[in-house]
Amino acid sequence: MPETASPLKVVMVGAGNVASALAPALDRLDGVEVTAVWSRTATHAEELAKLLSNVHVAGELSDIPSDADLYLLSVTDDAIPSVAQAIKCGPQSVAAHTSGGVDASVLGCMTPHYGVFYPLQTFTKGEPVDLATVPLFVEGSDSVANRLLESLAKRITPLADYADSHRRAVMHAAAVFACNFTNHFLARADDILRSEGLTLDVLRPLIAETIRKSSVMDPRSAQTGPARRNDTGCIAHHEALLTPDQRTLYHTVSQSIIDYYHSKKSD
Repeated sequence: MPETASPLKVVMVGAGNVASALAPALDRLDGVEVTAVWSRTATHAEELAKLLSNVHVAGELSDIPSDADLYLLSVTDDAIPSVAQAIKCGPQSVAAHTSGGVDASVLGCMTPHYGVFYPLQTFTKGEPVDLATVPLFVEGSDSVANRLLESLAKRITPLADYADSHRRAVMHAAAVFACNFTNHFLARADDILRSEGLTLDVLRPLIAETIRKSSVMDPRSAQTGPARRNDTGCIAHHEALLTPDQRTLYHTVSQSIIDYYHSKKSD
């Protein structure tokens, strides 16, 4: 009888939001097994292990097996260099991280075959995301890393593509504006409403329409509000209602909008 090909062994280094989405997706692929998980927080690794079929929870970085085919680092950007230095793997192994803002070469200390496996999406544990709808950008140091990362990415999503470290960093910076800053502003809006016994529910139709318009038209054309109109009276009235830190943020962003559209008129 013909021999069955050995499964691709993957080690997930990290057990945060991104790892908790990627590890199960990889483990579900035919011929792929997530064999080990490590996290600085042991309980996080144990929680992720429950979502996988047959996995070893490594208590220390030194406990991570050295015979895996792929080491996927999904830790904070600042932690990637030190974690990479502490992992021992074989010279034929591929190592990749999931960061949008860190150069791939930081993993060169692990193996000659390194790269990036970056899903451009926001992830939160307990909130499922269909990875088939998520752009997943890969980059490899050589043909070995490129083939493996590209193959896995295309099996997860039809939106897999190549992006070098510079382009990925640009997309990551833009994503911070589009996602992280937007979410922070929603939290600030919720604070303002709660100070008067209201909730964010009153704004949900407005939020939904704002996001919908950004998907069907140029957001520059969709901009509305007092700053877009340069309505200084309305702006001053709003600022008088706010706490000092809210007022500073409101004023800074309003001025940015005013300046942005003034510069467009001047072009």
